[in-house]
Amino acid sequence: MLKAILIDVDNTLLSFDGYVRESMKNGFAAFGLPPYREEMFDTFTRINNGLWKQIERGELTLPELRKVRWNRIFAELGIDFDGACFEEYFFKSLYDSAIPEPGAMDLLRVLHGRHTLCVASNGPYAQQVNRLRVGGMLPFFDHLFISEEIGAQKPSAAFFEACIHRINEKETVLPEEILMIGDSLSSDMAGCPALGIRTCFYNPKGKDVPKEPKLDYVISHLHEIESIL
Repeated sequence: MLKAILIDVDNTLLSFDGYVRESMKNGFAAFGLPPYREEMFDTFTRINNGLWKQIERGELTLPELRKVRWNRIFAELGIDFDGACFEEYFFKSLYDSAIPEPGAMDLLRVLHGRHTLCVASNGPYAQQVNRLRVGGMLPFFDHLFISEEIGAQKPSAAFFEACIHRINEKETVLPEEILMIGDSLSSDMAGCPALGIRTCFYNPKGKDVPKEPKLDYVISHLHEIESIL
């Protein structure tokens, strides 16, 4: 029986991809840069994902990512503009972004009161909390596990061990009674099997699913979680 649910934020509850497209389109126009084209999103995603994988491996910090992210993106796009300036705009705008993933609010309404609900997210604490607040999602959660406050990043054992410990301060919950829901194989899924936490890979884009680590569930829409529980 599942007692506690850990849920990722970006591209699981709130659409980070939607925010990126919106902020690039509006930001490029505001700063007088070349008009946004959809292939620019692909460049952002590739570079940003690579930097976040370095963070997950402990090779990079979030402040270091912010120093280089947009300089690298603009260099590849052939845009002559101060990446640090655009990063400041991008980071500040994200603070108030709350574009929901399809079915996210309905899922939280279904789970609320039936399970202990926990945010499990990498990123700045105040930013992630405010985005959930703006999106009307914050009241549904019993715990907020965010890497900046915990002091460790997903998928490290330290992050998930801290989640287990804090849940058990209020109730007795075994690792196998916890389910992690997220869209990232590297940050959300990778750290859970070794600790006995069950996994649900949210895969709306139909990514290839590796055989190892073995995942408990793979879904393409959040409403499928109701049948799992």
